[in-house]
Amino acid sequence: MPVPLTQEQLLALVRKSGLIPADHLDAFAQSLQASTPLSVQQVAQRLIVEGLITNFQSEQFLLGKWRGFCIGKYKVLERLGSGGMASVYLCEHLLMRHKVAVKVLPTAKAHDPAALGRFYREARAAAQLDHPNLVRGHDVDVDGDLHYLVMEYVDGVNLQHLVTRLGPLSVTRACHYIWQAAQ
Repeated sequence: MPVPLTQEQLLALVRKSGLIPADHLDAFAQSLQASTPLSVQQVAQRLIVEGLITNFQSEQFLLGKWRGFCIGKYKVLERLGSGGMASVYLCEHLLMRHKVAVKVLPTAKAHDPAALGRFYREARAAAQLDHPNLVRGHDVDVDGDLHYLVMEYVDGVNLQHLVTRLGPLSVTRACHYIWQAAQ
């Protein structure tokens, strides 16, 4: 769909996505009528502030996207990171409402036997390992052409962000993190 230019177009995208129950979206739309006209970005920000959507979802709506907010039985909340092999998203189970990390193989690699083989080997390895310093793999599945691995979500800052934010670590602290990884 085209990029939304009005608050009506944005709310139509949100409605079409099915992310927000219709009655909640109707109440939100009514609250907008009582205020001065807002830009599309301001409406998106209000949706975030009111806890109806996340930053990632807002970005997608502002790009005109309304599909792809679910991976299997998980609702996509945020993008956690991406690399050469896959992207990782913070997701919430639709029924149980617990948060997990979901690693998704790009659809472009869904028909590449070598990429699929590596992805499923990683999933099997994650399922076999059980250690407090390792993220646990819970499930692997496919939704259409979308292959994904469901993993434990560990809230916090990763080492790369820590170094970016604070600068180089002290030798003692760096050694401690390396020791934990080696465990």
